[in-house]
Amino acid sequence: MTECQTLLTESLGLSISQKSLITAIGNQSFFITENRKTRLPHEFRFKKVHGFTFSQKCESTGVLLLYAENEFCLFRYDNTENEIFKLIYEGETKDWINAAIFLKDEIGCQFVLHMAHSALLRLQYNDLNNGSFGDCSILELACCTDYSMLYHTSLCGNCYNELIILSGNCCGEIIIWQPHDSVDLNTTTCTKTYPLCLRLKAHNGVIFSIDLNLAARLLVTTSDDRSLKFWQLESESIRDWKYDAGSVRPLFSCFGHTARVICATIAEYDGQVYVISGGEDSHICVWSQSGEMLFKRRQQFGSPIWRLSFDHITTTLYCTGSTGNVLAYNLKSILNARQSQSTQLIPFDSETEFMKNIKYLNSSAIIALSSRNRLFLMKQQQSKSHNIGNWELVPDFPKYKCTLLAVCDGMIATCGYKRVTLLKYTEKTEQFDQLYDGTKLEGLIQSFHFLSKDLYLMSDEYGNCILLKGQNMDVEGHMKISNCREPWITMALLVSPTCLLLSIRNGNIMLYSREAHSQLQLKNTIKRLHGPMGSNVLQLLKTDEKYAYILSAGHEPVIKYLRLCFTNYDLTVDQRECVPLSWIEALPKSDVLIGFNDNHLVAWSRKNDVLFQLQCGGGHRCWDYQLNNEQLDIIYVKQKHVFHHRAILDNNRSGYSLQAFQNCWHMRSCNIMQLLKRTNDDDDQTYIVSAGDDNIIKISQFTNQSFNQCTELHTHISSVRHLTSYPIKLENGVSHWLLFSVGGRSQLCINQLDPSGPVVRELCTHTIRTNIDGKKSLVDARLMSISILRHAETGDFHLYVASADGKIIMLRWQLENPSQVYLIRFIDIKRCPLQLKILMNTNLLLITTTNGMLYGFDQTLSLKRLELKLHSAGINALETLDDGFILHVLTSGDDEIIKHTTLNMSNMTVQRSTEFPGLHNAQINALILHSTKGVGRAVELYAYTCSIDKQIYMVNLTTLQYTRIGYTCISDIKGLLLDKNRYLYIYGCGLQVITLENK
Repeated sequence: MTECQTLLTESLGLSISQKSLITAIGNQSFFITENRKTRLPHEFRFKKVHGFTFSQKCESTGVLLLYAENEFCLFRYDNTENEIFKLIYEGETKDWINAAIFLKDEIGCQFVLHMAHSALLRLQYNDLNNGSFGDCSILELACCTDYSMLYHTSLCGNCYNELIILSGNCCGEIIIWQPHDSVDLNTTTCTKTYPLCLRLKAHNGVIFSIDLNLAARLLVTTSDDRSLKFWQLESESIRDWKYDAGSVRPLFSCFGHTARVICATIAEYDGQVYVISGGEDSHICVWSQSGEMLFKRRQQFGSPIWRLSFDHITTTLYCTGSTGNVLAYNLKSILNARQSQSTQLIPFDSETEFMKNIKYLNSSAIIALSSRNRLFLMKQQQSKSHNIGNWELVPDFPKYKCTLLAVCDGMIATCGYKRVTLLKYTEKTEQFDQLYDGTKLEGLIQSFHFLSKDLYLMSDEYGNCILLKGQNMDVEGHMKISNCREPWITMALLVSPTCLLLSIRNGNIMLYSREAHSQLQLKNTIKRLHGPMGSNVLQLLKTDEKYAYILSAGHEPVIKYLRLCFTNYDLTVDQRECVPLSWIEALPKSDVLIGFNDNHLVAWSRKNDVLFQLQCGGGHRCWDYQLNNEQLDIIYVKQKHVFHHRAILDNNRSGYSLQAFQNCWHMRSCNIMQLLKRTNDDDDQTYIVSAGDDNIIKISQFTNQSFNQCTELHTHISSVRHLTSYPIKLENGVSHWLLFSVGGRSQLCINQLDPSGPVVRELCTHTIRTNIDGKKSLVDARLMSISILRHAETGDFHLYVASADGKIIMLRWQLENPSQVYLIRFIDIKRCPLQLKILMNTNLLLITTTNGMLYGFDQTLSLKRLELKLHSAGINALETLDDGFILHVLTSGDDEIIKHTTLNMSNMTVQRSTEFPGLHNAQINALILHSTKGVGRAVELYAYTCSIDKQIYMVNLTTLQYTRIGYTCISDIKGLLLDKNRYLYIYGCGLQVITLENK
């Protein structure tokens, strides 16, 4: 096996030293500086790197120690050489390594390893060959009188006699001891036992992290009880500790996370001490030394945060997560209170008048309506951090009760009861020209929309809508919205000169056509696209001769993509995308959304996650924004005052940032993956379709040793258990794929993938419920597997779905009528099925179950053709190969056995059965079967297998020989795929792509 091409899995190691970042992804380690990223020349076999410690002799040289579970290694570091790192020692311990530290004040290269059961190993590295491999001598093996199972340890001290060990156990206790004044010496093992100095009850659960700052006399612990706890140390000198009740005194607990708090670090900036925490809820929180939460933000795209490290020089926070992302975020504006606060704009002299509606008129001016229905202008004066100006009254503005204010490209519209006023602002002369003022509708005007510079749409409280044109506001068309409680328009989009798309306050999307006569014609309606409220965002993405593609967002955490057919006015929802915003308000650019979460205004990006958040009072606020070169200016009204806030959306602009890792793999375990190939195209591209417990289907590509995500599908509301694909050709000859997926909540989803783009269409989603009587059941059993067969004569698709309640369901589905599925037949095998596979040319449907059975039915489910007991426990993997006369069946499962069974195709009798019981020592979930034929050789049948034990084997099923070809560090292996007999894809809690050696 050659070098691993791609590895996407959790990152558990992170450390900052001398303007450099040391991090690990799985079993791979990286040393990153501002202009260089170096991969360390060593990998543990299947163990993930958990931590680092660094001992520097000078700025450019030193020794680096890595540890992974019960193994460790030493590297000599020299930044002046081409080969920066040289492996000088590898070692192994009998217990899990919790922490390591170099003893800088001791003679020679001494370090200690602390184990998960309070054992401490003091070692010294001896350089025997002047830079080459040396050895480590054990100076002392120590242990504590307390033998708790420890989940985290923090070591503090530069010499052995003053070393302090602080650990957290599963009972929520802090265990503190030091290796001096031993109480016992075991002459057999040469182990010294030291007394427990202090035991403190800290949390109501496992302690996951401990950090301390002696200078600030502060200690912080985190736990799975969702809290942080602050402790005050007796003295900043370890020598002065008395180890009584006052040595480490509890201060307070902080609650801000909604899940387990995994890590915390104490940071110093500008003479102040802060605590930064990260948890399974994917949020980082910044706390003051007094326990006040200063900041909370989502950081890792929804995946748990495992490690934090703060660079006080650049004020950059680095964090790692469960997907292998190593992300950077500059906290300078957060830690600098003056920069993180909003600035109140100059108020009126009068206490009885305030601004009730505000808008940006252009990049240098704000227009506002006051409570006394006067119009004001503020010309902004540029300062270092904010725009400041004075309110100037707009002269000759008609005085009436205004209900709304709309602005577009220097044009200003104000509306009230029946009345509308249109103004034009000239920036050069700073003059306002009144273009129109008069009555237009019957009731209170509730909406005014600029469709273009001279085309406007207006609606009132009675559902009357008119289309207006030009400075004289001539009526171009009119319509009457059906009677409802709130019949006015929330958003309007002119898709083409003849198509107008409207969102109504009752939640409906309505498509109108503009024809020769003035009455606008209703062509199509989508009811409650975003629930009971209308869209806030309608944006035209692209158009061609036949279709228009539109983005819609509103009062739900979902973006929906619409497709409009110009020929027949068909309006459909093609795709949806879940976003971490409760309420979406604006789309300033293609990759940035602005909306609200509770009382926070939030800017979110697909590429960088949450970019900015401002506590301003919630989604009902009157606010507006300007975005110029990643500088976001927000104005909003709060408690009758106008505030301004500026944020830099580029997190690294205010300080340099080291290169980091970022990928778009699943946040939770990947359950199924398939490879799709464009064999009929010139580019021969391979797409990866994957789905998992994060409810998401991802379409990705692996090209040139890089993994890139193309798009996502958010059709499932629960975990996706299985998917399969089927290639089709449309009438124009273009090749597409149909994607059939099943999972929790009895959900079946069917999507269509166009590889050019790629573009995905959601065809349908169904809840498959049935019971033994054929009636619908109220129980949403998980759908475990799906297999597809297309009827040759009718073109209908037969869908075979396995349900966790033991049902095997046969459905009929038509591409021409995608919204309907029809139940043909179902059977009950009285046991949960795990795998389902239809063999198209053999009239055979194979089913594996949790009790080790293999069933075979004909394609109508009316005849049982096969029933075999292959394993003593569940069969998790099933592969078949039909050579025309013999059916090869390869299975594996919970009994840790691989079994190769050959069946006679004519009578379904077993010809041969071969077991491979000694390969793996854990359940086997992943295997792949393939045949090869070399020059002058007969056909040989091979299998690749991988288990929870992380070993990878290649098995020659012809000669019955097998070879262990390597390891993976991916946890919870779910399956593997083989591409071109060269790349092996292993997936589960991560993805690893490795290159196979040529046989």
